[in-house]
Amino acid sequence: MKDIPLFSSRTQNKIAKQVFLGFAIAIIFGSLLLIIPQATQSGRISYIDALFTSTSAICVTGLTVQNTAIYFTDMGKIIILILIQIGGLGIMTIGSIFGLILGRKIHIRDKFYINASFGSKQSFSASKFFMVIAGATFTIEFIGFAIMTCIFYFKHAFPFKTSMTFSLFHTVSAFNNAGLTIFTNSLESFSSDIPLNLVFMTLIVLGGIGFPVISEIITYRRIRHFSLHAKIVMTATAILILAGAVMFFILEFKNPESIANKPLPTKILASFFQSVTARTAGFNTIKTGLLNPATIFILALLMFIGASPGGTGGGIKTTTFAAVAASGFSSIRGRGEVTLFKRKLPSSLIHRALIMILIAVTLIIISTIGILAFEKYSLKEVLFEVVSAFGTVGLSTGITPELSIASKIILILTMFIGRIGIITLSLAIAIRGVVNKITYPEETITIG
Repeated sequence: MKDIPLFSSRTQNKIAKQVFLGFAIAIIFGSLLLIIPQATQSGRISYIDALFTSTSAICVTGLTVQNTAIYFTDMGKIIILILIQIGGLGIMTIGSIFGLILGRKIHIRDKFYINASFGSKQSFSASKFFMVIAGATFTIEFIGFAIMTCIFYFKHAFPFKTSMTFSLFHTVSAFNNAGLTIFTNSLESFSSDIPLNLVFMTLIVLGGIGFPVISEIITYRRIRHFSLHAKIVMTATAILILAGAVMFFILEFKNPESIANKPLPTKILASFFQSVTARTAGFNTIKTGLLNPATIFILALLMFIGASPGGTGGGIKTTTFAAVAASGFSSIRGRGEVTLFKRKLPSSLIHRALIMILIAVTLIIISTIGILAFEKYSLKEVLFEVVSAFGTVGLSTGITPELSIASKIILILTMFIGRIGIITLSLAIAIRGVVNKITYPEETITIG
């Protein structure tokens, strides 16, 4: 793909507003649907809880203030499912797909959005790429749905209609990295089910690695080449999953509240599942609130890093983490250039990655302090909840339903900014700014 031409600040702001307003309108509309009496079993839900649920679904987070399985009716669950799908694909992406179906040409702003948000640099037709997004999404979800239905029906003996219902909801939730579930205890009852766990993990990973990488995997047999972006995403994803699983296994091996009393195969399976799900999915097969503090910290780090550009998850993204880590290693080794897979990374990219991390850390600190000011929970519990909201993960130590209205509002804003703000920021800082014609004398300062 050729470099996208520069845009004026006016056009830049217009792009950001489209993303911001699109998600905001979808969230508000979803909350209005959820307060319909037919959406809940009791016929009543406070607007703040409806807004929180809608935000969690649209931002594919998974944090809940009401148990989705028993609080919402079938109608309510369908609304939530649709919101998850919309949030996962993204408002602008879905709008562009519908535009293609109706014969509208792809606007240059849409092309820029693809480049900045999805991180794709290879040559492609915008129309073809959008159709790959839609086709890949629904194909993967259909395959996952079919396999999961068979597992629920043949292995767990659920009625066929129930098996299909469970499979449809959880396939969409897993691929879109939402973490919302219609089981009362998430997936804790299936912690030893190897096939079901593998299906969930596969859907989560595919949804998290991003559409550009999926498209490269699909076309690999023809072009026999992966871009640097795809190599970094797949390598970082594999390393983080393996490292997270090993740390979870070691730290929780003797914890009787988690995996100590489980057979070795289940211990290994649970370790990998928790490592995968912490990468913005939010399901759990082990009670998160009973994990060791060290394990909670490891999961928080994985949630902070999150998924990959163009994926359905949040966080600072694997590529951002990889770029900053590579820069750190290069500095330690005394090298002036930052390289990955024998390719040099531009200094402007490292600069953008550092800005993203700085803003993310600042947001998490402000949100944590805000909630601590209203609640009496520990720093560990609140920080974990905030990181989960920012990374659009959904893992929780169990305090979310008990939070005050003020704290719920803070988490709503954190989820929204974590999902929308980072996308908008990436759009803003991906555009080269006006060159400053004024230069100043250089002077050093002491570091460290």
